[in-house]
Amino acid sequence: MAIHSNAFVDEGVVIDPSNDIAAGVVIEKGVTIGQDNVIAANAFIGEGTSIGDGNEIQVGAVIGSPPQDLTYGGEPTFVRIGNGNNFREYVTIHRASRPGGETVVGDNCMIMVGSHVAHDCEIGNDVTMANGCHLGGHVSVGSGAFLSGGTFVHQFCRIGRLVMFGALGMAVKDLPPFMMCVGNRARVHGVNIVGLRRAGFDPMLRREIQDAYRVLYRGGLTMSEAIEMLGLSTVPEVLELVRFLQESARGVASGASDGRALDRVSSD
Repeated sequence: MAIHSNAFVDEGVVIDPSNDIAAGVVIEKGVTIGQDNVIAANAFIGEGTSIGDGNEIQVGAVIGSPPQDLTYGGEPTFVRIGNGNNFREYVTIHRASRPGGETVVGDNCMIMVGSHVAHDCEIGNDVTMANGCHLGGHVSVGSGAFLSGGTFVHQFCRIGRLVMFGALGMAVKDLPPFMMCVGNRARVHGVNIVGLRRAGFDPMLRREIQDAYRVLYRGGLTMSEAIEMLGLSTVPEVLELVRFLQESARGVASGASDGRALDRVSSD
């Protein structure tokens, strides 16, 4: 294990000897760190954080600091990090705000410079957050989603699997899986065809998802009517979209055009 002489690692840390820890790193008590992680200069790993294997934590990143929540009373809360992630310079990830709760990041995510993951968020696998993305508390991000630079997500919103969220956007409602979303008060602009292709979705499956998009955003239906129609599908990905719509608490982002029909979808 390479621990720089100017790093501070609390005696209560459980750490595999294969890790590489640079100068100025602070690792508080109650932290568990797996194998083959690289923790660069001046990073901070706070109490209650567990980190898997093969992660890179770059200069000045802060993982596991207390939540920015006025209701938090100092109770034990946690951050759980999976494997193979890359947290770039000055990323911040906060502990959960509710006693015993977790903020979770899955595997193989790229969280770029200056991005923020607030308390109680859940990030899936293979998620990319470009520079300066900010997630409010209790946000969930589905696997394979791509959040472009400078995007903001309101607390309690959900970003579906394989969503492409365009730069400088703000999401105040849920963004359905497989969609391409853009704008301040983000709207759905179509299906994330490039992302689906890269994820291995064959042409027939991509067409099924495009047909589902047309039912939801081009069919002049209410949300309930669209859900009922799409629920007749036998395609698992379409049924995944249906479940996402059914479980929405904040409402679902409307479409980019055809205002009258889409207002019916968003207000149903």
